Amino acid sequence: EKLNEEEDVISAFHQLQDLHQQYREIGPVAKELREQIWERFKAASTVINKKHQQHFEDLRAKEEENLAKKTALCEKVEAANQGEYKTAKDWEKVTQEIIEIQKEWRTIGFAPQKMNVKIFERFRIANDEFFNKKAEFFKGLKDTYSANLEKKQQLVNKAKELADSTDWKKTGDKFIALQKEW
Repeated sequence: EKLNEEEDVISAFHQLQDLHQQYREIGPVAKELREQIWERFKAASTVINKKHQQHFEDLRAKEEENLAKKTALCEKVEAANQGEYKTAKDWEKVTQEIIEIQKEWRTIGFAPQKMNVKIFERFRIANDEFFNKKAEFFKGLKDTYSANLEKKQQLVNKAKELADSTDWKKTGDKFIALQKEW
């Protein structure tokens, strides 16, 4: 009956198992007290067993709730992967959203054991896909910048070649053409 006051339900349940073992080992009591003692012991056991069962039902419900939350976060990242981001600013905005989603993920507890690894894999794959696409975008951007830099260097070199020209009309037209190319 004192086990009912135990805060740790798991500990109370294990202690109850030990008490059941001791109860069997102690042996019989006077016939007139046997039923009364057994009923009292059984009633106290039932209370502990119900708490133990409720604890695991609550745990399973919480894990299912966690699975639903994690699934929703996976869907958000997967939706972000479907987006068309044209500028670095767009990518940075979505990256911040993904980072916030990752932070939220870490605050959620475990999902049911059979799904915990699967939902984590789904989340990791979606995140990897996003960051791979982002890296690809910025690599393309860097390549574009490099190509543009090279073209502009060529224009600068052409302009330098024209600097010493004395044919002002022809040189002026060529400078205007270079400016348009720039």
